[in-house]
Amino acid sequence: MQPEAEDSPFATSVKFRDVLADQIVEHAGGPKGIVKGKLEGSFQASGKIADPDALVGSGEIFLRDGRVQQYSLLVLLGQILQIEELQELHLEQADAKYHLGPGLVTIDELVLRSPNIRLTASGTVAFDGRLKLDSRLAINDRIRGQLFKAIRNNFQPIDEPGYTAIDFQVGGTIQRPSTNLMDRLVGRDLSSMLNSFFGGKRDKPKKKKKQIEEAAPAAPERSPADNAGGAGGNAVSRMPSVASPSASAEEAQPQAAATPTPTVSP
Repeated sequence: MQPEAEDSPFATSVKFRDVLADQIVEHAGGPKGIVKGKLEGSFQASGKIADPDALVGSGEIFLRDGRVQQYSLLVLLGQILQIEELQELHLEQADAKYHLGPGLVTIDELVLRSPNIRLTASGTVAFDGRLKLDSRLAINDRIRGQLFKAIRNNFQPIDEPGYTAIDFQVGGTIQRPSTNLMDRLVGRDLSSMLNSFFGGKRDKPKKKKKQIEEAAPAAPERSPADNAGGAGGNAVSRMPSVASPSASAEEAQPQAAATPTPTVSP
């Protein structure tokens, strides 16, 4: 670092090991208890203190004895696929290679591997937590055999023997990730099944309502005489209203009722 020089350029190189992953995630503002294990890796960066956009660098991270539990994205995948293992991954491999650019971290390669599942991704993570990742979920034949047929058929063979995979995208933020995996998983068979259950139920009330409308009598057409009468009626309605004598008598009758006089016996 050269603080006395113009723009204060700097360069740094760091190696680390046996760093508790949970503490790093918590200090970075993430939720506690999601990632367990110990981190090791390296990081190199250079830039100018007065210019955040000048920051460049690269690094790699390895997670040893890793475990990822209750991360919302993986929980969502587990619920969609009915794979309990995704809700708490015991990782045989967890590493990432990345490089820094203005305002974001580019993930060159992210690999999370458990005994039956491999999740890979590449893309960007902005400094404000926004995600834009192209991802792939690969499962072995044992897990694939547990899936519904309509979902199972969307996993395609890959180069690794005994594994099939499906590609999807991840967006949102680190705290609130989103994915289009459901759209990728729902094939024609499952989509038709969902429409038959939900679409059919919504159509019945509409059909009933349509029948009621058809059964309702149509309004009679007005003849010219009716129109003239209507016009006259409108004219009358615009005239000042005059109370009729009979109406006044009827309205006044309750007020004019006298109190009965008690009869006096001799």
